[in-house]
Amino acid sequence: MYLLYTNDSILAGLDQSKIDPIIRELKDAVLNITEERDLQDFLGVNIEQQDDGSVLLTQPHLIDSILQDLRIDSSTKTKSTPALSSHILFRHTDSDSFDRSFDYRSVMSKLNYLERASRTDISYRTHQRARFSADPKVEHGKAVRWLGRYLAGTRNKGLILRPEDIKDLEIFVDANFAGNWDRPTQRMIAARLGPGTATLSTTGCPIIWKSQLQTEIALSSTESEYNGLSYALREVIPIMELLKK
Repeated sequence: MYLLYTNDSILAGLDQSKIDPIIRELKDAVLNITEERDLQDFLGVNIEQQDDGSVLLTQPHLIDSILQDLRIDSSTKTKSTPALSSHILFRHTDSDSFDRSFDYRSVMSKLNYLERASRTDISYRTHQRARFSADPKVEHGKAVRWLGRYLAGTRNKGLILRPEDIKDLEIFVDANFAGNWDRPTQRMIAARLGPGTATLSTTGCPIIWKSQLQTEIALSSTESEYNGLSYALREVIPIMELLKK
């Protein structure tokens, strides 16, 4: 298996004897490549083989960068959850603007990469905060800081891949009908779009996960669920076709 992303790549095989001839062919093609041998880091993600056969994906360096941007240090009290479970962010149009004590968009871009690579547990909260990057208010800044304090307490946590003997693709979908409805902002279309989440797994390991607003306004919870299934299948079908080849 060969995975290429710009200038970085992963070459995997059953044993080293299967990999070495391919490396020689690449070098014979006058390609300037550097061999790193055992896979320990890829695109900023630390990859650690566990004794039980599982793989731990973490990004402590990226979390440190986020905490530095937020001016959160070891003396700051951490949080045990990414956010208050009962608190939903809205536009808060009547609130004061964010004080720009940190670069909101820069932090959100780092959080987006973090949640997509190794921290599925912050997907929904990251998406919820990213929606207000154009005009953040005080509440949004506080919410980002709360998330940062949660990451400070879970710096070395990450995604655990534990392959199982499961050949089929598994897709889990959830949708929330009008979950973000807020009467003061009811004229905003985004307030009427329900959030949806989906996780696609193979061999028992997640390979794709998403948290996003649906693009259609559902008129019932049933319609919202069907929309969620439609979005999820748009991810599944191309992968099914790829696995057939």
